[in-house]
Amino acid sequence: AVWLALLVLHGHMSAAAQSSSKLSDQLLKKYLSNHELVAWMDEFTHKCSHISRKYSIGKSVGGAELWVLEISDTPGVRDAKPHFKYVGNMHGNEPSGRMLLPQLAEWLCSNYESNDTAQRLVDGLHTHLLVTMNPDGFAARKRENGNNVDLNRNFPDPIELRSTEKMKQPLPNAQPETVAMMKWTLETPFVASANLHEGAIVANYPFDGYPDHSEKLTGQRNPAPDDKAFQFFAKLYAKKHAYMAASKEYPDGITNGAQWYPVYGGMQDWNYLAAECMAITLELSEAKWRPEPHLPLLWQENREALLALPLAAALGGISGTAVSAADGSPLPATVMLDGIAWNTSARLPAGYFNRPAAPGSYTLRVVHPGYQPASAAVIVPEDGSGVVANFTLAQVGADSSSSSSSSGAGSNANTGKSGKSLIKLAKAAAVEHEKQQKRNMAMVILSLLFCIVGAMALMHVCSGRRPRQRLYSRVGTL
Repeated sequence: AVWLALLVLHGHMSAAAQSSSKLSDQLLKKYLSNHELVAWMDEFTHKCSHISRKYSIGKSVGGAELWVLEISDTPGVRDAKPHFKYVGNMHGNEPSGRMLLPQLAEWLCSNYESNDTAQRLVDGLHTHLLVTMNPDGFAARKRENGNNVDLNRNFPDPIELRSTEKMKQPLPNAQPETVAMMKWTLETPFVASANLHEGAIVANYPFDGYPDHSEKLTGQRNPAPDDKAFQFFAKLYAKKHAYMAASKEYPDGITNGAQWYPVYGGMQDWNYLAAECMAITLELSEAKWRPEPHLPLLWQENREALLALPLAAALGGISGTAVSAADGSPLPATVMLDGIAWNTSARLPAGYFNRPAAPGSYTLRVVHPGYQPASAAVIVPEDGSGVVANFTLAQVGADSSSSSSSSGAGSNANTGKSGKSLIKLAKAAAVEHEKQQKRNMAMVILSLLFCIVGAMALMHVCSGRRPRQRLYSRVGTL
């Protein structure tokens, strides 16, 4: 009995030791090293393989892989879902992001089966987590990368270049981390992004600089065309944060970048103007390299905000598809909102587009060379559910005209078919879709039946028996 008790005790001790050795248990206890962070990703993707994948976008100056963790119920699939990215540890001495983002992934995996927010985020979009953009700087406990370059001053400057094509080309002194980030962002259809920093507690939004490239601290805002949306997303994060919105230094916990202090060559404005990705910057701690005992508190301060931002930016705006009326093929059409001088595009292979927007009324227009334009009046609802507007574009000179259909709270599409409400159209489409599914299933069953009958007939022929009578009797029993 004594030996049995000792064996049981040893088993419990071994299990406890194994549990405590999990890197996921260390996320809020200490800053994981670069090696430990990669090992944690491997641990996570093994445990949560159904909603995640790990992939590299390049290497740092020192040769460290820049690993990304994608969270989605369809990881790695280019489907009709929006893509959102969080970037951590761009400055090596601002490491809170490399702990918050892994903890966010752990929370999503643990709560996916039981929490509506987790399910909506995992099932509704692709969330990409670059937990450390500057592993070399972290290892050296310095701001810059391995070449002593500030990565947030290393991007093509939109204000200086004034050319979208030039902005897509790395600068002559572009660092490996910057090149990797640019390539990744241009190749992935990101609709929104947030970059995690330290040094203050505020949500910063574009533009970061002035048209005259002034370095003076004038305190004047330089708003982007999407100023309303940027302020909405920044305020949302600040309100969901434990106390950011209550800041006495920054009204509502937000600031325009140029108004705070001008930055040129930064990643935020480059995302917006070069890559059609709406980006904000989150300053999450006044003290850089927050003491390790404070990490659980840091997570509690930011958890709700980290969940709310991608949902609002990626799912709370306007989404839809653009296809050809001739054959239903997807089109890489240009998507515009009246009164806002910034456009986005429908992306192949599905012709899917996603246009982040603040709650309100808009006129949405879709154009593509060789096709008639189409428009829809839409209302982005306050509840974050978003609105869907699908466009069917007719070719120039075609007998039919382009049309659109919308769904969502307050939507009102210009379909060109007066007297038909959107609800009736949606119901009719649903009924037709169900009928088509039944027809397809009937065809499948009929095809299988003929295959079975044919196979049986062949067997009878090969055995030298007359198949006809036996064949008909078999059919009669089905």
